[in-house]
Amino acid sequence: MHKLAILVMTIGLALAGCTTQTFAPVKHHRSVKATTQKVIQAPTKTWTFDQAVSSSQTKHGVASNLDISVVDKTTAQSSWTTSNGQFLSAGVKNRQVSYAKWHHDQQRHIMKSYRHRLHHMSVSQINAVLKKLGASIQINKLTDLIYLESGNHTDPLPVNTAFAAKGHHLYAVNIQYSDTEQATTIERGRDFTDTSAKAAPKHVNVTNLNGTWIAAETTTSASDTGKLLIKDGYLYQHRYDSYERSAIQDLSHYSLGSLNQNVTYAAFKTDAAHAGYQLTHTAVASGDSTGMLYLIINANKIIRINQQIVTTYTKTSAVVAANNLPKTDVDLFKQMDQKKAGEVATTITVKAGPAQVGMTNSINYLTDPNAGQITETIVVN
Repeated sequence: MHKLAILVMTIGLALAGCTTQTFAPVKHHRSVKATTQKVIQAPTKTWTFDQAVSSSQTKHGVASNLDISVVDKTTAQSSWTTSNGQFLSAGVKNRQVSYAKWHHDQQRHIMKSYRHRLHHMSVSQINAVLKKLGASIQINKLTDLIYLESGNHTDPLPVNTAFAAKGHHLYAVNIQYSDTEQATTIERGRDFTDTSAKAAPKHVNVTNLNGTWIAAETTTSASDTGKLLIKDGYLYQHRYDSYERSAIQDLSHYSLGSLNQNVTYAAFKTDAAHAGYQLTHTAVASGDSTGMLYLIINANKIIRINQQIVTTYTKTSAVVAANNLPKTDVDLFKQMDQKKAGEVATTITVKAGPAQVGMTNSINYLTDPNAGQITETIVVN
């Protein structure tokens, strides 16, 4: 009996050990939608276009063969911004909606006689696009994706693409297509990458920027002297017969929400990203009448961005020489600022006769789409 009891106890312990191993905790993986929501909850992220995927389509449906599209990154729908779970494009807010509402609102904008020609991609077709774009995520159902609408609640405007995100990638997938009689090529999805890998400038006190800045590699001309002159928060340049002035803006003085909804800032931010830099909401920068961006990298370096062409300026002196920018012109700018409420001087032109001062409503080129537009020209005798 004693041996039998020991045997029973031994078997019981062995079974208990097997039971413990059999019911080991199961690891739960975050769903695609939860992963996306976590990524876009960051205070702000800028996503710039990286690549697109397309396929052919015939009257028999959409082909399974996918190709990486040759799309110019500067002309593509080039950027999205996500901020605290919200999507913005070119400053326009989009709200998240359910797949059911998105589908319903899509139907509202389509004639009833045409609706039968519209189809949604299958889960496997969407996963094939995600895989071709290099995504490590796959959906199980259409509701795993994020759907967006803009416009007001009584007349919503659904965004045609649905979204998923992971890590440094945002994927925009086209899930709707229509019947066609002739073979055509359709875009199936796009990959956007965030700007975390781009160079981020340091925040610099505007008062420390006064001086003369030279771009050594510039071939000087009447329209580009290769020289920037900064004095008391303004950037001056000499072009042809004129001095042009723009405001140096410390973007940290603006709320993040207002910047994210600013179309002009969004365009400059995209330009910076394509050139390899971040125009963050804490950056110090300026613009000019030709659409160029001047990004302050640190107290001794400024980069000019013009359609992905980067020019570097180095501070060579803490003062501005009188032959580069006469004190009389600086004083005239200040005097004309007081001439009429709501207007500031942006140019001083001197040819054969008296000085002509161009007035404008704003010289905040980074945030005002109308900056630099001449409202009147005043002749100063």
